[in-house]
Amino acid sequence: MEHIKQKPDFEGILGDKRLERRAEMISSSLLVSRSSIIHSATKSEAEQKGFYRFLGNESVKESSLISEMTQRCSKNAVGREVLVIQDSSSMGLSKNAKNIKPASGLGLVGNKLGLGFLSHVSLVLDANNESILGFCDLQLWNRTSDKSNNTTRIYKTEPIEEKESYKWIKASNKAKENLAQATHITIIQDREGDIYEQFCLIPDHRTSLIIRSRDNRRLADGSKLYSVLKEAPVLGEYLLSLPADLRKNKNKRVVEMEVRYQKVSIKKPTKGVSKGIIEEKELYVIEVKEKNNDTKDCICWRLLTDQVTLSLEEALMVVYRYKQRWYIEQLFRLLKKQGFQIEDSPLETGWAIRKLFILVLNTALRVMQLYLAYGKEDSQEISEVFDHQEIHCLTAIEKNHLPKTNKTSNPYSKNKLSWASWIIARLGGWKGNCKSQLAGPIIIKRGLDKFENIYQGWKLAAFET
Repeated sequence: MEHIKQKPDFEGILGDKRLERRAEMISSSLLVSRSSIIHSATKSEAEQKGFYRFLGNESVKESSLISEMTQRCSKNAVGREVLVIQDSSSMGLSKNAKNIKPASGLGLVGNKLGLGFLSHVSLVLDANNESILGFCDLQLWNRTSDKSNNTTRIYKTEPIEEKESYKWIKASNKAKENLAQATHITIIQDREGDIYEQFCLIPDHRTSLIIRSRDNRRLADGSKLYSVLKEAPVLGEYLLSLPADLRKNKNKRVVEMEVRYQKVSIKKPTKGVSKGIIEEKELYVIEVKEKNNDTKDCICWRLLTDQVTLSLEEALMVVYRYKQRWYIEQLFRLLKKQGFQIEDSPLETGWAIRKLFILVLNTALRVMQLYLAYGKEDSQEISEVFDHQEIHCLTAIEKNHLPKTNKTSNPYSKNKLSWASWIIARLGGWKGNCKSQLAGPIIIKRGLDKFENIYQGWKLAAFET
């Protein structure tokens, strides 16, 4: 199986070799600086002007930049079983609204106010080792009308193809198209993806869905989904460790979770469903619920899947895979305030900011690769993320820069990305012992920023000697 390629390759993508060379240079600058603020990502005024001209060039289409990204992911996925984690996020740009030209690719991001654009991202992971393979689809848009007004009732009865929520089905179809050479695809979505048509149209012999239930659906026998689950027997239990949440004044704790699962046949809704869709669809529903807790704070997931679930082990595998959705939430967090600060961009047009967002997504992949490798014995090869010189510098940092004790020694093999991730986390402020809270993507990014500064000085010292 070929190594994972995350470095963008724009050859033949933009139809202009000069623009393609500029795209390569900008991608390299973003990777080195790990900032979306252009004056921070560039080393000279000439480079800065070139950056602005590229993003403002109408010949540089965001569709072409997305195409490069998805083609690279397609190659990485060949012969692999993959997870496709989908989610949407809004990029709010109201803070700089007075500097942004009107009618330039931005609009409503909320129902009534807020300037910016929305994104729907499909992040692809190797199902076996959770290494990141890239993005198989990216949709960008903005709302032009208020969805919360009195047209909502009409909106609910419209065909799914005319609704904004069609993004979920569109992204699932794109996953099937762009990952055609993967051995199997499991698409994972939150409650917004609980759409009847999707369960009928997407699954096939090589494509499965795992979607969190949003609605207490009617079943073919006239009963309701949640009532059936409530009456189903508990088929197993497991312990779930919950981290502390200072914002909600909650301490770290361990809770007992009960597992139920049931094969059901959901009924087609009476309104707003496309013509030609079958009347019933057989699925498996899995519920994991906090034991002896019926309060509103009770932890409860209900997952719908077409994957055959006939044992506790199979049910827990579905739950485990759904939990990988956390990674895309961390990706969005990384793109915003504490990370790449895409919402603080001073660019003057929405189209330029949207193109910058695509390029920054590529840069964020390296941070996420390190984050996913963190703490794992069986992570991907380090050579898939760092080159020989960078690995040599990391070795020198570990040997000469990091304090060592029996409790703070790097436990991972040097040929694995987890070895580099441990060093990067230490540079980012993680203390390195078992009592320390695990490093998150923001700490990993800080560590990468510090590593890049060290690396540039290390290369300069090596050149002078």
